[in-house]
Amino acid sequence: MSRSLGVALIAAALLSGSAASAGGTDPFPYRRGPVTITEHGVEDRGGVLVRDITYQGRAGEPVRAYLVEPARKGHYPALLYLHWFEPPNPTSSRLEFLDEAVARARQGAVALLPDLTFPWSVDVVGDRRDVANVVAQTVRLRVGLDLLTARAKVDKVAMVGHDYGGMYGLLLASADRDRVSAVVAMNVDATFSNWFATFFLGLSGDATIAYEKLFERVDPIHFVAQRGGVPVLFQFAEPDFFVPDSTRRTLVSLAERPKDHRLYPDAGHELDAAARADRQAWLTPHLERS
Repeated sequence: MSRSLGVALIAAALLSGSAASAGGTDPFPYRRGPVTITEHGVEDRGGVLVRDITYQGRAGEPVRAYLVEPARKGHYPALLYLHWFEPPNPTSSRLEFLDEAVARARQGAVALLPDLTFPWSVDVVGDRRDVANVVAQTVRLRVGLDLLTARAKVDKVAMVGHDYGGMYGLLLASADRDRVSAVVAMNVDATFSNWFATFFLGLSGDATIAYEKLFERVDPIHFVAQRGGVPVLFQFAEPDFFVPDSTRRTLVSLAERPKDHRLYPDAGHELDAAARADRQAWLTPHLERS
């Protein structure tokens, strides 16, 4: 993100407020309700059940996911894990946080790890269909919250998201602030259009500006200031090729409190063991309040 774009986004956010509250409309509309689950298999990992499932989105589309829960019945907090984009790395999928979710389940928690589809398996095309796909992906994750709150019998869910997964997590922390207890956002960008234009489409000049405008109502930078008190932990590598320092500073500065911001020197975009330990420790008290 250029310095001029960062300044423009700050001005837009301060003048117009959150996209979620513009005109009083929900940019990710859907209807809450029961969720249909199909189980394809289950593995017992030392007292933790890893269920390979598909759940149905509100439009009937299938969402493949892992549902991780203690084998022993009980009342547990819940987490939603949202993976990064790094093909062909196998962790560019519901696999990224599986070990982390199993470890948390051993401490007593239920977790959902869905396979995200945009832009993983749905192409970026460079027009309004990309915005529609961001909305559709967010709605599928809201249905995941329906699944988790019913499964774990809780009112609130903590979230961990990396890269694009973290950007979707920030949207949910605003759109579903009544159901989110905390969110960890790892190496996130401020706008969807920046990575799409740069790494997928190779846009420049006026074409980039026009494309950016399409996403204004769904960009994370317009939501971080409207979380209704949902705590956020930002985790960033320093330096990070994909997230310039100016982007990081802009996003963190606009985020409302409570917020925490931690840097990991030379950790790379994937982050490292220190970041993992930090988010596990940070999440614990917020899970207790789920």
